[in-house]
Amino acid sequence: MKKKEWNEGLDRLDADLVEKYVEQKDQLRQKKRSKTIWLHIGAVAACFALIICVGIIVPMLKVPTWDTAQYSAKDISKLFSSNKDNSVSTNAYTKIYVPHEKYLHIDEIPDDKYLGVYEYTGKTKELDKNEFRDFINGILPKLSESIGVTVPEYDINEDNYSFGKFLSVGASVGHYRIRASQSEAYCSLSFYSWRDADKKIIIDGETVQIDQRLSDEEIIKSIKSIKNKLFDIFNVSFSDVKIIRHFNDYSDHGASSIYIYFYDESAHPLNKFRGKPVSDYICISFNNSYNYSGDIVSDDILTVSDIDYYKNRTDIAKKCTLIGNAKRISLKEAEALLYKGYVFGGHSCSLCMAEQEKISFDGYDFVDIEYVFGYDDKTSKKTVEIPFYAFYKKIGTAENGNLIYAKTYVAAIQVSGYDEYFESQKTEHQNIITDDYDTVD
Repeated sequence: MKKKEWNEGLDRLDADLVEKYVEQKDQLRQKKRSKTIWLHIGAVAACFALIICVGIIVPMLKVPTWDTAQYSAKDISKLFSSNKDNSVSTNAYTKIYVPHEKYLHIDEIPDDKYLGVYEYTGKTKELDKNEFRDFINGILPKLSESIGVTVPEYDINEDNYSFGKFLSVGASVGHYRIRASQSEAYCSLSFYSWRDADKKIIIDGETVQIDQRLSDEEIIKSIKSIKNKLFDIFNVSFSDVKIIRHFNDYSDHGASSIYIYFYDESAHPLNKFRGKPVSDYICISFNNSYNYSGDIVSDDILTVSDIDYYKNRTDIAKKCTLIGNAKRISLKEAEALLYKGYVFGGHSCSLCMAEQEKISFDGYDFVDIEYVFGYDDKTSKKTVEIPFYAFYKKIGTAENGNLIYAKTYVAAIQVSGYDEYFESQKTEHQNIITDDYDTVD
C-alpha cells in the first residue's frame, strides 16, 4: 500500500478507537519472557507457613458481601473485556516497564469516604459542516503561516461507519500532512511531517523537540515557547500540563513514546485520575520507534512528533456526568481482594495471557487510585468510568535494564458477587491466582 493511501486511511480513524489502541500499543509490542526462578520450600518451612496461613492470612482474606452495591463483579469485568475471549482471565496483570519508579506517577490515596462514578451520557450534536468548516478555518491560516506554507484548499468528506458518522478532511501541504475530523461529540485537527529523511515539525523557525533526559519540569520549561505558539494557532489557553512516558523491554533508545498534554485539570474531576484528559487539550506526541526507514531513534533528543488539538462539541460536564458517589472501600479491604485473586486487568492479547507467569502481589510496592472506562462493543463508545485501586509489584529487570512492574486492579468501591463471578471463571480461564502463590524473582 502506498504511503499516501495509508495516511488517507488514517484520516478516517475514530479517535476513541485510536485512543484505545495507543493505550495498548506498547503492551502488545513487548517481548515475552518466560524464565522463572522457582522457590523450593522445605517441609519445616511449609509447616510454619501453614500455621501462619491458618492463623493470620485466612481471616484477612475474608471478602465482605456488599449485597447492596451498585455494581457486581461481572459488571465491572466488562470494563476489561474488549478484545478478550474465554481463554483470557480477568484476574491478571499487565507488565509496565520503566527506568525508574518515578515514571509510574503514583499519587497518594485520597481520604474521601466516597468516590464518584461517571457515565458518558451520549449527549452529542448532529454533524454540522458549517461548524466544522468554521473550526478548520479558525486554525488553518495561523497554522499555515507558522509552518511556512500557503493555506491549503480542502474538501469535507462524509463517512458513515458502524460505530458512528464523521466528517473528515485530509490535506498535504509541503512535507506536512493535516487531518481534521468531526464526530457527534468532538472536533479535532492534527498535523505532522511525513518526510522520510526528516520528520521534524518547525513552527516559526523553531523545531518542536524535547530532551528526554530532562525531568518533566525541565521539559515543560524547555517547550514554553512552542506552547505559546500552539496556544496562538489554536486560539486557546490551558493552565495545566502533564507528561506521559512509555517504555518497553527491548529497546535501548530511551522512551518508546512521550505524550505532552496541555489542558485544564479543573475542567473535569476525571482529569486528575487518568493520563489522557477528558476535556479539551493539545497534545504533542513524540515517537521514538521505527515506522519507516529513516526514522530517528534516540536516547536523548526527540524530534519525530505529531501535534493534535481536541475540542469537545458539548459541555464535558454534561457529556461525562457524575451519576453517584459510591463508598470507597478501605485499602485493607482492597488488599483482601488482591490476595484472594479477585482482581481485574491484564493484556488484551490471548497469547500474551496464556504465556503469563503466575505471581504474588504480596508485599506489593505501590498503590494509587485510577479510573477505568468501559466501551460499548457495538458502538465503540465510552460508557462509564469507575475508580480502582491500581497495585504495582516489581517482578524483575528487563534485558535493556528497565524495571518490570506487574500492575493489576481492584475495584475501589463496594462491588457485589465476587465469589460467584470468580468461581464461574475457574472453568473457563487460565492464570487463576490461588492462596498457594508462586513467586517470581
